[in-house]
Amino acid sequence: MPKLFRARSNDQAQAGPPPSEMRGRAAEIADAGALDWAVLWEALKTEPPAERPATITQELGLGEETDVRAGWETLPGTEFSGTRHGRSVALRIGVVPTIRGKGMNEVEVDVTVAAFRINTEGGRLVAEPGAMPEVDDVLAELAPSPKVWRDVVVEGGPDGIRARRPVTSHPQGYVYDLWLVERLADQLGA
Repeated sequence: MPKLFRARSNDQAQAGPPPSEMRGRAAEIADAGALDWAVLWEALKTEPPAERPATITQELGLGEETDVRAGWETLPGTEFSGTRHGRSVALRIGVVPTIRGKGMNEVEVDVTVAAFRINTEGGRLVAEPGAMPEVDDVLAELAPSPKVWRDVVVEGGPDGIRARRPVTSHPQGYVYDLWLVERLADQLGA
């Protein structure tokens, strides 16, 4: 099983309320970048605790775990998938596009939306010209956060919304990416 969490010092301050107070309350969060990843992880939980969870992500509704490859010459990553809020969601950890490539983490939600692309500029998420105004509305609520949004690219279209970033850009960046793609799906999806 891939290592999803990096240990941190006990003397490090945690941003936001205690994680236990946020369980299942992701929809109430206006700006995930302002919170510690552990708070957001708890807020994203949709399923009750299991005595023996099938995966580390089971409480997120992502109870299926499989090895995945991005192409014929890739090294395997791990995919956690399931249904969240009525939509299929996949979290892929450590997918390496080529043998010489860098590992990528990606989150994908199955929802049909108009095409758009989001990049990062100075710690802020910015939609490329031509995106629907609703994309800009979601991004306008987010304060710049160079650590949280570093190197993330989000693309949406008829095949869904996908956030992708190198595994080295933020140890738990996929937690923020899951929140973001679901926020966008809620605002843009049919």
